Amino acid sequence: MSPQPSKIYDSDPTEDTSWLLTYGDTITLLMIFFVLLFSTSKVSEEKFDKVAQSINESLNRPAPDPITNQQTVLPPLLQAKIFLEEIIKDKRLEQQMKLDLTRSGLKIELSSNSFFASGSAEVRENMVQSLKALSGVIQNLPVGDYRVEIEGHTDNVPIKTAKFPSNWELSALRAINVLHIFEETGLTKHRLSATAFATTKPKAANTDSRGQNIAKNQAMNRRVVVFIKNVEDY
Repeated sequence: MSPQPSKIYDSDPTEDTSWLLTYGDTITLLMIFFVLLFSTSKVSEEKFDKVAQSINESLNRPAPDPITNQQTVLPPLLQAKIFLEEIIKDKRLEQQMKLDLTRSGLKIELSSNSFFASGSAEVRENMVQSLKALSGVIQNLPVGDYRVEIEGHTDNVPIKTAKFPSNWELSALRAINVLHIFEETGLTKHRLSATAFATTKPKAANTDSRGQNIAKNQAMNRRVVVFIKNVEDY
């Protein structure tokens, strides 16, 4: 009886070949990955996210949190500021409107020299559309989350006319006329208020140490401020 042929091994029969199982799994997963990657090269972002999640699960990794994968949503007032900056740039209103996002809300400062004639509270016709555009941006904010306070400010030059006995009346009516434009374009009354500050809150000193008027500072102090405030601050 002829002897049984010896077994032929590719390697030492005593060698541990258990790693081949892991190797085979890895190669299979890599093949799946590239097939899936190819199949999703022209599909929607939503489908790609699902494929990525499936791959992660195949690799025994925690699936990505769908919440963190969503596009970051900017706070509404920051969105409003960014949008208004585009309007200001497009209409070349950098000298007429200034924006300042504070912890309390968004301030839009309107230069009185640009929006009103000297000693007048009537909004210049060429600036009405800019106020309507501003109103539209405010109306796109979440309803009920914000109040719009409109402040009237003047410089230190006194006024005394039949219509405006003092700067109080002038600053009040300027703020009210801006309010009316907002109301006429859709902002509801309960979200609006107008306040007169006259000369009481200057941004800069109206006069120097000798009591002489500083024209640049006076122009800065003549303003109407549209202040969009968070309701939770009340």
